[in-house]
Amino acid sequence: MADKKKKILFTKEAATRRPMILKSDREVVKEQNKDKQEKEKQPTIILKTREQNAPKEERPQSPKAQTSEGDGYHPQKIAQNENKDKKIVESKPTPTLKLMTKPIKLLDENLEFSQSGLKYLQDSNTNYLVVGIMGTQGVGKSMILNLIAQNTPLPDLCTQILNSHEIPNTSESNDEAIENQMENLNITNASNETNNSFFKFKMQDMEQIERGAHCTKGVDMYVTNDRVILLDCQPLWSPSLIDESNNIAMNPRCANIVTVDCLEIASFLMSICHVLIAVQDWFTDYNFLRYIQTAEMLKPTLSASSSVSVPTEGSESSGDGEWQPHLLLLHNRCQLEDFTPEAVKTMQDLYRKAFQKSTLQLNSGMYMYSDTYRNGLHVDQVYKGYNIDNCGQPINLFLLPEIYSDFDNKDIYRGHPTFEQLARRLRWLVLGANRHQITNVPNLSEKGWFQFCNKAWETIRKCTFFIEYERLLP
Repeated sequence: MADKKKKILFTKEAATRRPMILKSDREVVKEQNKDKQEKEKQPTIILKTREQNAPKEERPQSPKAQTSEGDGYHPQKIAQNENKDKKIVESKPTPTLKLMTKPIKLLDENLEFSQSGLKYLQDSNTNYLVVGIMGTQGVGKSMILNLIAQNTPLPDLCTQILNSHEIPNTSESNDEAIENQMENLNITNASNETNNSFFKFKMQDMEQIERGAHCTKGVDMYVTNDRVILLDCQPLWSPSLIDESNNIAMNPRCANIVTVDCLEIASFLMSICHVLIAVQDWFTDYNFLRYIQTAEMLKPTLSASSSVSVPTEGSESSGDGEWQPHLLLLHNRCQLEDFTPEAVKTMQDLYRKAFQKSTLQLNSGMYMYSDTYRNGLHVDQVYKGYNIDNCGQPINLFLLPEIYSDFDNKDIYRGHPTFEQLARRLRWLVLGANRHQITNVPNLSEKGWFQFCNKAWETIRKCTFFIEYERLLP
């Protein structure tokens, strides 16, 4: 019985035991290939974003970049990259800046702002100087700007100025002029080019002087190669401006309109210039001084940005945060008695009292002699007879003599240095003036200054101060 039970249990275990199945050779090869692929698969590398402030040495590099650097020098690849860079540079040439050959209009004859000067200005240059000038008719505004615009001194400067007022000879008959027109065409064009090369701004000729006509209309702008922006304006309250106005009926209101227009131009120049030159040809016109004070009083507050910056050294700002220009009082066509120390002291005392409440910079170093702080020391080489004891504390005052036909006669006592020496000294003083901020925006470029001029002129034309002042005029 026991043996039978053992056999039954053995048969049951044999029945429940699973059979063993051996693997084929194909399946073993497949598993080995899977293991090799898993071993050869490289791990994924996550790179961080490249930071701008991190140096190149600390930036993470990919494995390919590391292997390429370790391979060594590849001259063919470098040569191909250089050729690609050259092609890119050649395909995108840098635009060249246009240079001015003659002045253009900043304000046209109708006192409308012109955009034609924008192509002559740079967008990256912030080291420029803006010089404006104003005065009555025939005082020599264009001539003074021509002296400042000269980069090279002319040996016959006085001769060129005297010849600029001459009228070309027109004694030939009309028939002869027509016959010789084609022959003389090239000669006249060459002569005009040579005259324009000497002087950039057009000056009055004898015909305009005899007719009492003005030469400049609106505001002319010229940019020199030294990045000096020169602004020449029309004469102040000139009768010829009333004659050329569009009003057919002449009445007192026409004179008031011209007066207000000239006040707007003067306020415009005060807002956009580093140096403002006020020219007179005799001492002194009280109406002209009152005119400058009125233009300063009516000038509206202009700002290119809402932020307020700190004034630069040597600049003067008014209470509303605006910077005022350097005011240079210039006397043209001075006589012998005007160069005496007594006359210079009288002029300076009068101007000092007239502008004692003004915010215009009248003591900014454009002196004829040095002050107690040794400012203007090199000017003593020209004006040796002037000092603080004889003439008092200096202000921004300069004297230019009248040019006579016998200017080269050295036997005549003139009482002043030659005109060429004084012209060079005037250019040295103006170009050496402190270039303060015109607006509260620091580092304003030339094109930024041009856009500011456009906004300033629109603000001045819409200002109610000038409208109310015109209403109060008689």
